[in-house]
Amino acid sequence: MDYLASNRPLDETLEQDKVVAVKHDETPIYFGKKRIDSGMVRMVSGLSLVMLFFLVALLTQPSSVFIRFPQNYHTVPTIEVRSAEDLLRQLKANNLWEVQAFSEVPAVLVSKFPGDMPTLDAPTQKKAFLHVLLPAAMIALSEVQAERVAFEKILAKFAQPPKHLVFNLNSPDYAQLAGLTQNEVYLLQNLCRKYRANEVADLRRRISPVPVSLIMGQGALESGWGGSRFALEGNNLFGIWTWNKKGIIPSDREEGKAHSVAAYASLLESVRAYVLMINRVPAYNDLRNIREETMDSLALANGLQRYSERGSDYVADLSHLIRSNDLQNYDQCILAENGGMQGRIRVASLANLR
Repeated sequence: MDYLASNRPLDETLEQDKVVAVKHDETPIYFGKKRIDSGMVRMVSGLSLVMLFFLVALLTQPSSVFIRFPQNYHTVPTIEVRSAEDLLRQLKANNLWEVQAFSEVPAVLVSKFPGDMPTLDAPTQKKAFLHVLLPAAMIALSEVQAERVAFEKILAKFAQPPKHLVFNLNSPDYAQLAGLTQNEVYLLQNLCRKYRANEVADLRRRISPVPVSLIMGQGALESGWGGSRFALEGNNLFGIWTWNKKGIIPSDREEGKAHSVAAYASLLESVRAYVLMINRVPAYNDLRNIREETMDSLALANGLQRYSERGSDYVADLSHLIRSNDLQNYDQCILAENGGMQGRIRVASLANLR
């Protein structure tokens, strides 16, 4: 070091010595009797200002960012089956084989149908399909019913319930107008997004269940009683199409078409998607209007003319299937309590809208 220092140019050495002298002449800073390095003080002050800036930015974000809905539901027992024989054994072990009208149905789910489902004889396959689908349908409908109850409770807080819900900078502050909590305002916003409606009367028409027998009938018709390729590979029981790349491409898709058949993580997700589609897609507005008068699945089937290109023939086949298999008996079943599941709201579904 001495060698390097002695070989520096004289002007550079003098200049650096001046800098050192200036630093040494600064007024020292003390904390009590302890001397503090001024450079450290400046660094800590700078970091404090940066942290204060980020804190202010975070606190001024929209309040909905901080909303966390309580998890009001418990995990539903789910069965993984390896074969058709295993499926029958599991249904019997979980009291899902002998189900009659007015039965209490256990909240037990089968995640997917086994690949050898079509090897069962026709009566056994039908019964297995219906009794797998039954709890999934009832759970999905209980979720819709819970959303409707929550929606009505929020509207009841208004002295004069609004006819139209609008959420923008020029709209009334619903929290101040009706004393709503942030979660309640956020729930209203998300229900409007989920069901694609802002008019209160239309939301009431859409946030409603459908008969279990209608779900069973369409599921059986579209999936071949759980034996179709789309049911076995993608848990799609209702032939629902998608235009993203994650679906299953039909083998008979016409040239130039871009659709595929949606794939779901479970049978329950398939039922949820079907119920949501019926409740919000414009093609089924007739069904929703009929539902205002009756919950009879045979009457509601008339609102499904546009579900298939076959139109009235499709409705006739669906109605015959419901009648011939006595599916309306299942409309009288009751979902067994499972840790408060009947009163749950699947809020997670509101965050991932299609």
